[in-house]
Amino acid sequence: MNAVYLSYDGALDALGASQVVPYLLGLAARGVGLTLVSFEKAERFGDREARAALGARLAAAGIAWRPLAYHRRPRLPATAFDLLQGARALRAAVRASGARLVHCRAEVAMAMARLARLPRAVKVLHDMRALFSEERVASGSWAAGGVLDRLVRRVEAGNLRRGDALVVLTDRAREHVAARRHPLPPLAVIPTCVDTGAFTPRPAGEAPRFGLVYAGSLGALYLTAEMVDFARRFSGRLGGRALFLTPQPEVARAAGADDSWAEVGTAAPAAVPARLREAGALFFFLRSYAGAAAACPTKMAEALASGLPVLCNRGIGDLDRLLPAERVGVLLEDFTPAGTEAAAGALQALLTDPGLADRCRRVAAERFGLAAGVAAYHRLYGELGDDVR
Repeated sequence: MNAVYLSYDGALDALGASQVVPYLLGLAARGVGLTLVSFEKAERFGDREARAALGARLAAAGIAWRPLAYHRRPRLPATAFDLLQGARALRAAVRASGARLVHCRAEVAMAMARLARLPRAVKVLHDMRALFSEERVASGSWAAGGVLDRLVRRVEAGNLRRGDALVVLTDRAREHVAARRHPLPPLAVIPTCVDTGAFTPRPAGEAPRFGLVYAGSLGALYLTAEMVDFARRFSGRLGGRALFLTPQPEVARAAGADDSWAEVGTAAPAAVPARLREAGALFFFLRSYAGAAAACPTKMAEALASGLPVLCNRGIGDLDRLLPAERVGVLLEDFTPAGTEAAAGALQALLTDPGLADRCRRVAAERFGLAAGVAAYHRLYGELGDDVR
């Protein structure tokens, strides 16, 4: 089977490096002929060494890479231009490769596929990743019920109708989609997965340097002030200073992260596994919004693969069910003094469990391992391929 993978995220982005390229390499190893069409940020594409290394890596796997320039401003005209160039590039890639399957990562890529007016014989896999409009409203990108919000929701509805198969990240997202489309096409729940060979636990008997670690961006969806306050109050009790690894260290510092009790800095993707191993537990607090039902933060899978339990607030994807059922984390009920004290106490008790790291690692391999994710995508590709043979 030949397929074109279309992503509005760049393959050179940190997200692309963890959530696009590894899947494609795995699928190529299973015999899928792939063309990757991605939108690359100028600052990353300008790194010739990184660009050449990725190009060589993809080419060695037999993956054709067709990078396009991502345009940031002015927002609406830039996105409209990208939609058109993406549609044109997708049509060209399908013709050149003879692909009978297009894999669209998230809503913007799906809109490009619809604009491309592909032959109906070409099957389209709608890989949803998030409840896009809900996420954008919650992050403050636009107002709920405004003109842009209504337009985007109409595009989302059209995307949902067009997909010949669907992928969502959580069981709760599947329930949401099932309520919006009848009958459902083939649908798979494939959470964000990680290479469990890259993320490994600390050696037995080695004590952590940090009590808590946060790893990732600090955007409008994350409750930065609440995370900084929790880490300041409880990280020492949980084993040491706090560690914030983020592309926006200035945001953490502005919220109160101080050198007296925290280390704040950035880490290249290749350095993240070693830094996670330095901590006793990972934590994050996400804003409560409707789209949180579809969220499956990559940092959570990386932590479990590193043998670390996870502490987070309720309402995030399937974690309300997963963490207590598997005993690999703690849920924060609320942000009251009593609620935060109870969560810190529960995590402190969990950290004394001698089987914790092995249990976290097992859950990561079974539920969030890259091999399982690639196999799930390959099965779905096969189902769609059977329809076009």
